[in-house]
Amino acid sequence: MEFSIDDMKRQLQAWAENERIPGKFQAWFTKEALPENSDWRFVAKKVGEHTSLTLEAPAKGMEAPDVVKRIAEQIRKDHLRIFRKAARQIWLRATGDGRFALVVQANCRGKDSTHGYKTFTEFVERSCPEIISCHLIQCQPDKLFDPAFKQTVRTDCKCTFGSDFMPLGDTGFCMHVLDWAPHIKDAWLLLPARIKDAIHPARGDKFFSFYSGCSFVAASLAGLFDQTEALDCRESAMLSTRQNSRNLVDGTIRFHRAQLDAGFFAKFFGKAANEGRWTFYFDLPNGEALPSGAEQAIAAARAERILLQVSDLEVAAKEIKYLRREGYMLRKVIPLCLEPGRGKFELLLLFVPDRAGLLGHNPAMKRANSSVKRPQERVSREKNANIPHFVQSRPTFKQRKD
Repeated sequence: MEFSIDDMKRQLQAWAENERIPGKFQAWFTKEALPENSDWRFVAKKVGEHTSLTLEAPAKGMEAPDVVKRIAEQIRKDHLRIFRKAARQIWLRATGDGRFALVVQANCRGKDSTHGYKTFTEFVERSCPEIISCHLIQCQPDKLFDPAFKQTVRTDCKCTFGSDFMPLGDTGFCMHVLDWAPHIKDAWLLLPARIKDAIHPARGDKFFSFYSGCSFVAASLAGLFDQTEALDCRESAMLSTRQNSRNLVDGTIRFHRAQLDAGFFAKFFGKAANEGRWTFYFDLPNGEALPSGAEQAIAAARAERILLQVSDLEVAAKEIKYLRREGYMLRKVIPLCLEPGRGKFELLLLFVPDRAGLLGHNPAMKRANSSVKRPQERVSREKNANIPHFVQSRPTFKQRKD
């Protein structure tokens, strides 16, 4: 079911009232989606007894650009019949400036299917200047590849032409062709500027991006921070981050290839060299929450700001309550519609420490507000008997008679 922007606004308002979310919501952040800056996919689907490559649009009602139409016409030709049967998907990944990187997932194990793939890529390289690279991937076991979800398969990638890294608009940064990014790039490429306006970083601040992916946000903001770190568990994220770190004019990004858990915070922030005013940015995967115990570990690390980007309203409500219990106030709520037309939105939540004790978690405020009762000394009979008592037998003055 598709939702319009007005439907999403009403849904968000009802959620805020039901969950008693504090504070006011800021203006929606979005941008018009352009077909040439969006991903297009031909996916093998079974129709009746036959399997055919069906075009999936990035948003409902969006008209395909000319390069997509040319490829659709080409793969329908009879001499590519065997290649069509071997293909699982043909993915045109948008760079954000009108160009595409082509990712073909196909089981090209036989002579005929391999020849068909070669014929197809020769056509693309000759007739589609918008395609800047092409890669053939195979998954073991054979499952549909999608970097938006946790991969439990081995992916083999072979470059046919072009580079392993695709540019991200005119930002000067890039990502690996197998890394994750939204299907629609227009609003996402402007997200780092919106984050900057929300947090107002100061000199001496540090930035840590968790679930960083290609580290586009971290790389875009690295010049504003004294230290920039990124964490993700995927190899493609590591390759992308290293490449973007080389493209930075000032500073670098240090990458940590690991799963996020509560133990990481104690290990990393237990070192004296990693102390400072940190901004944490969590771009949570679809529908996921922070791992168990992460909220307590985050609070123990004493972050100056916490940015939490979530796509599930139920998860957002739980995380707000968890972090409030740990002494962090919800300062801003920014609704994000990064992929208009797809009927979904995200929330960017900004938390700051409750230094004024408004949540009742500040120990200093608790002491100031509490009534102090000093202990009274109890004197026993034995102690009282040992105390000398002086009694005056006669008055020190003479009574005057009038």
